[in-house]
Amino acid sequence: MTNKIFQIEISDRLDISPPFLMIDVYEEITTGERAIGTKHLKSDDWFLNCHLPKDQAMPATLQTEGMLQTLVLLIYSKEDHGDHRSFITDSKVKFKSSPEPGHDIIYEAQLLSFRRGIAKGTVVGTSNGKEICSGEFTYASPHLMVLR
Repeated sequence: MTNKIFQIEISDRLDISPPFLMIDVYEEITTGERAIGTKHLKSDDWFLNCHLPKDQAMPATLQTEGMLQTLVLLIYSKEDHGDHRSFITDSKVKFKSSPEPGHDIIYEAQLLSFRRGIAKGTVVGTSNGKEICSGEFTYASPHLMVLR
């Protein structure tokens, strides 16, 4: 298990910069098994003022991005990728509700398998104690693929 990882280090590891970085802090990473990432929603977040601004709804695509960013850091903790990147090859997502400003979204990722450069995992997003989104994802790391 690792200590908390904050936005500057997350940005470096994932090669994603704010405002597109959808994780503020990784609360926990159990190498190769599980990660918990948190996004603190503020009423002045850029996407809340341009997507359904009267309702201040976080777009589902950005919730998906938060799930993906949590899972990919977990994948990178399992195997050193150096300057190489993994790419999403399959996804199945579900949305139940939109998180409200002032609340946190907590993404919990589980790595189900990682063989020959192919990773499969699940992520559940909760806010204010309720599940708001979930997904099943497959990632490919071409530089790790081994033909046998």
